[in-house]
Formats: sequence, C-alpha cells, structure tokens
Amino acid sequence: MEKYDIAIIGAGCAGLSLAYKLIDSGLRICVLEKFSRSERIRKTWSYWKSEPHPFDKLESNSYSSLEIKYKDTTLLDCSNYNYVSIDSKDFDDYVIPQLDESANIELVFGADIKKINKVHTQYNIEVGNKNLSVENIFDSRHDNIEASLYQVFHGYFIRLNDKKTITPKLMDFTDSKDFHFFYVLPKNDGSILVESTYFSPKIYKKNEMTNAIEAYIKDNISSDYEVIRTEYGVIPMTSVDPKMYDHINKIGISGGATRSSTGYTFMNIQRQTDYIANHLKKIPTVNPLKTLTWKILRKMDHVLLKIIFNKPTISKDIMFNLFKKNNSNAVIRFLSDKPSIRDILKIILNMPKLIFINYAIRSIFSKKI
Repeated sequence: MEKYDIAIIGAGCAGLSLAYKLIDSGLRICVLEKFSRSERIRKTWSYWKSEPHPFDKLESNSYSSLEIKYKDTTLLDCSNYNYVSIDSKDFDDYVIPQLDESANIELVFGADIKKINKVHTQYNIEVGNKNLSVENIFDSRHDNIEASLYQVFHGYFIRLNDKKTITPKLMDFTDSKDFHFFYVLPKNDGSILVESTYFSPKIYKKNEMTNAIEAYIKDNISSDYEVIRTEYGVIPMTSVDPKMYDHINKIGISGGATRSSTGYTFMNIQRQTDYIANHLKKIPTVNPLKTLTWKILRKMDHVLLKIIFNKPTISKDIMFNLFKKNNSNAVIRFLSDKPSIRDILKIILNMPKLIFINYAIRSIFSKKI
C-alpha cells in the first residue's frame, strides 16, 4: 500500500492550484484525475483582477471597460480592476509539467476511484487495482451538487473574415422570458468569444443553444466568420457551505468557492487554496470563505436567486440597474467577494425594495430557491 500525506481528487483549477502551491511543502502528495491527459476540457476563466495570484503571467487578455445592455446601455469602468481571462490550456501547460517534475507530487490521470474508507486516522483509497493510504483528502468533485438554478453557457470562438472593432460585453440581455444574455470578449489573438448564457432551472444542451448563438453573431457581429472552437459548461447556482468531513475537505465549486449569483470562481479558488497551503505550513490565515462578508453576500445571493427563479424578466432589470445605478468600483468589489460594508449598504439601497423584502422574508422560511 502506497502512503501519502495528501490526496487531491480532481485536477481542475482547484486541484491543480492547490497542488502547485504545495510543490515546496515537503509533503508527499497524490493528485487523482479521472480523465486522461488527452481528455482535458478547455475552458476560459475570467475575473476582475482585485488582487495578485501566482498565475498572473497566464492572463492573456485584459479589459478596462465592459458594456451591459438591456433596453438601454451602460458601461462598467474596469480601469481600477481590469477584467482578465486565462485559457485553461495555458494553465495546464504551465502547472502540469512542474507537477510532473516534482519529487514529492504524483499526478495520476485516468484514475478510477472505486472506494474511500476511513481506517482509524487514515484513509484508504482504492484506485483501479491499487490502494493508497492518506492522512488528508482534498476533493474537488462536484458532480452531485443539486441546485434549483444552473448557469449554462455555450460559447463559440470565432474569427472574422472582415475586420471590425468589437466592444467587449459582459451582459447583452435578450428579450426572451428567460434570464438569458450573450457575453462577448474580443481576444488579443484576433478571435472573439461569443457565449450564450442562461440562468435557468433547465440544463440546456449544446444543440439547443446553437441557433441562438449563430443568429446573435449574424445580427450583431458579422455573417462572415469561421468557428475556431467551442466551449460548454454547467455551474450549479447554489450557496454551498464549505465543510470538512473527517479530514475530507471539499475545494473549488463543491467547497463553496463559486459566487452563487454569478458563477465567478477563479479568484475564490486562489484564496481558498492559499488558505489551505498556508494552514498546512502552519501559517496563521483567515479562511476567506468563512468571513462575515462572505456570509452576508451568500444571504444576498440566495434572495437574488429566488427572484431570478421566480421572476426572470424582472431580474434582468435588477441586474442591469446593479451596474447602472452603482459606482463601478463598488460593483466590481461586490461581485469579486471583496466589498466594504459601505459598498454593500449602497448596493442594497439602490435595489428595488419591495421585491427584495418580499423574497428576503420568503428565504427565511425556505432554504430552497
């Protein structure tokens, strides 16, 4: 039986971020990923740059302003907190070779985890025909998270055959009855990401979203383009309480790193994995997902998600006015889980009172959306 100090289950953003931060820890670590190296799913991770992190150099695009459209147009000034993107392939190409070369980390792709048993203070993990004995487990799997609402996105990376200047759009809402918008990011390499996004109880399939994307591109960007690649994903929109079960720590989406009302996750993963790495190194650090601010924001998210679930059309007005009626810096800090109490109070005061009070009262009596 092979012995490890730590097993990290999943080699997505959370699992690889944690493993990277523990390269010099001296701990014996095993990273178990169910997919093979050739089955890596390529995604784009975007966020507002509110603080530095170890993967700054991988940021391939930066935006100083973003447009939000619904009946009217408003501009989000990102000059103090640039909106940036990382291609997960670049992240893999940077992190995985360093883990492969590390003397204390074993990275296993195609790992078939059959069973996890606790034996006294240790855990036995049955992986294929091997058994591992580990002291701590950090599990990033989130397949079994149940939610009443999901963020479903399907994007085309396109290249135009006719040159045009494209304005980056954070949200371009449609007139449908659903909470549905398009997200448009022109890239430094000349490509453009055009993404259709639903906040919905229904998990839309790719083929159900294709016609809308192609119509949007034709009507708003160009009819003369080629598709380079596509991406698709589903994020459960729920406030997951980060818990630890007998040394099995949940990290990433399943560990509460996702902002439930928006789906933004990357920066919270960095804060969460920083905390874990420092904690293992005996460096006193405050858990970023256990602060009073985090709890207040998740309560606010719960109310907003109730409104989106029950009143999707009204919710589009609410979201648009969040950007239009508030200071850009305050909104960005709010959406990045880094607001001041003053930011929170100002945003609450600019929200429509009756509907929020109504659904805030409902949320007291019902935890479900």
